[in-house]
Amino acid sequence: MLMLSSVLCFTACNNAAAQSTVKIGNQEWMTNNLNVSTFRNGDAIPEAQTSEAWEKAREERKPAWCYYDNDPANGAKYGKLYNWFAVNDSRGLAPAGYHIPTDAEWTTLENYLGNDAGNKMKSTSGWKSYTNGGSKTCLNCKGWNAEYRKKVPCHTCKDTRSVPAPTKTNPGNGTNSSGFSGLPGGNRNYDGTFDTIGNYGYWWSSTEDDTANAWNRTLSYNYGSVNRDYNDKTAGFSVRCLRD
Repeated sequence: MLMLSSVLCFTACNNAAAQSTVKIGNQEWMTNNLNVSTFRNGDAIPEAQTSEAWEKAREERKPAWCYYDNDPANGAKYGKLYNWFAVNDSRGLAPAGYHIPTDAEWTTLENYLGNDAGNKMKSTSGWKSYTNGGSKTCLNCKGWNAEYRKKVPCHTCKDTRSVPAPTKTNPGNGTNSSGFSGLPGGNRNYDGTFDTIGNYGYWWSSTEDDTANAWNRTLSYNYGSVNRDYNDKTAGFSVRCLRD
């Protein structure tokens, strides 16, 4: 069994709200997504409430934030969604004493948690359930040899050699044994549309892949691992901070 040393602590952040953290290995992570509207130096981060405003930030390659569906209630639960230009701004998106994790620091977290890291990072509620089924080998004709099969049809599987497997509903929630408390906050696409709340959580890293894309991590309702991918810098993702 994985044994984690978890410590909850509180610290002031740049919007004067208290933040809880958890110790996972040698790293100390915030347990909530970032929900600030100013940079560390006090400058306001522009809010993009419309698709036009979000696309304008994309065209001008300028920082922007929003609530999912522009609903403050989503902000209270999931935090804000930021484009990568906000993440990379020299004025500092993370509160004093924290930083946006690099791609390598995300990998350190995943490696420490090991197998099934995604389930260990997902919260114990809030994720949509999913169903799966498929097929299984027909037990009626499983032992028949080829010659017998030619002579006698299987009325159970109609000679397909498989039968439908029962549909099973699986919870999408995780165990949160790490204390990371990852929630499915969804994302905002480059064109300003919103997508995947309840199904996926996306988090930026501070590491770019090229001039157009940056690395991120994704947790999924129907998958137990952490997905490493790169996305367009104009996408709106959640941000989780790591103590310096």
